[in-house]
Amino acid sequence: MDRPLALCHYTMIDVPPPELVEIAARAGFTHVSLMVQFPRQLAMDYQLAGDTRTRRETKRRLDDAGVRAVDASTCRLEPDTDVEQYRPAIETAAFLGAGQVNVNGDDPDRVRMAERFSRLCAMADEYGLRVGIENMMITEVKTVGDAVRLIADSGANNAVITVDAVHLARSGGSPADIAALDPALIGYLQLCDGPAVMPPESFLWEAGTERLLPGDGELPLRELAAAVPTGTVIGVEAPSQRRRDAGVTHQEYAGQVMRSLHRVLDLTDSPVE
Repeated sequence: MDRPLALCHYTMIDVPPPELVEIAARAGFTHVSLMVQFPRQLAMDYQLAGDTRTRRETKRRLDDAGVRAVDASTCRLEPDTDVEQYRPAIETAAFLGAGQVNVNGDDPDRVRMAERFSRLCAMADEYGLRVGIENMMITEVKTVGDAVRLIADSGANNAVITVDAVHLARSGGSPADIAALDPALIGYLQLCDGPAVMPPESFLWEAGTERLLPGDGELPLRELAAAVPTGTVIGVEAPSQRRRDAGVTHQEYAGQVMRSLHRVLDLTDSPVE
């Protein structure tokens, strides 16, 4: 495998974590991103945080399959957030062997958000984890520049940026913006595709409901992949209601995801069929 590749849980969020590990392994992925903590807006919970049966089974399957967790999602910083509530999720991320926890910043008070982000990073550091901030136009950390400023304002030394292709594009960013970053600030890369332009009122729908697989749209994914350091984990986060409505199985979709990565990244080995 030329690149460490991850299947991101949000690509098929209806799959319980232990099953996602199995699906990813059969499709040839080396990593997964797991939804340990759900934003309250999703009203979902796989009971992964804390000492639960699901957590133990997920860890067993990760170990048995030789698959690693690249990150655990998602802690969300909002005006009323109590950072301590995320300790079970962070401890679980460490138990599962994840490298980082993912964070969305959605507090309009930038000073308060930076202070809470700093505390979250300090908590993660207790468990040997990095914290990846993901910029999204539908949050208060809208651009890569916003993410860089939040990290600087927090003073945290274990904070990185989770680079997502669609959120980068919708915020007006480009692969050149990623190439210009300090390589140490890049956590990992999430790929998906879409049209070059999307009306702002469709950003939320696109992000959560219908993204295209890499190579099926117009985003500069080859250039983006080239902009991150060699060895960076590259995942796919591409939820698709259309795929579910068409009856495509989770395993079939995982295979399609893997083949799309091979095409876009010009990987030399053969994907698992």
